[in-house]
Amino acid sequence: MAGSDIMNAPGMTKEMRNGVIAALDALSNWRDEIESVNERCLGKVLDQIAAVARSMGWPDQATRTTREYLERTSKVQIEMIDQITDGWKQQLKSTTAPMAGAMLEFNPLAPWNFWLQAAEMWQRTWMPEMPPRRDTRSH
Repeated sequence: MAGSDIMNAPGMTKEMRNGVIAALDALSNWRDEIESVNERCLGKVLDQIAAVARSMGWPDQATRTTREYLERTSKVQIEMIDQITDGWKQQLKSTTAPMAGAMLEFNPLAPWNFWLQAAEMWQRTWMPEMPPRRDTRSH
């Protein structure tokens, strides 16, 4: 979003505009750093995980699942930052005041909820299913 778009946002003080620009720049830098680190390191990490898993006798499915999970997670992290940034930009472009409008729909815990759900799915993938417990007590 161009600085001029932020300067024209209704209801924003100069201090608010500067803060928004700084926050969007920080998000953009963070996103770029994550993408750069993933490009540089993810392949090596995945190869090392696969080699260790094979040496430990883990099934190929476990290795594949881990690889897919880590690849998907790295992409989702970047997409989440993009979605937050795009949401802010859309709100600032809104014809209503940036502080009004969709603010009631804003959920600051949404990214955390997403990560908790992802961790839960990962845990289900890796945790073996427990056989149903038999009640061995006599009645």
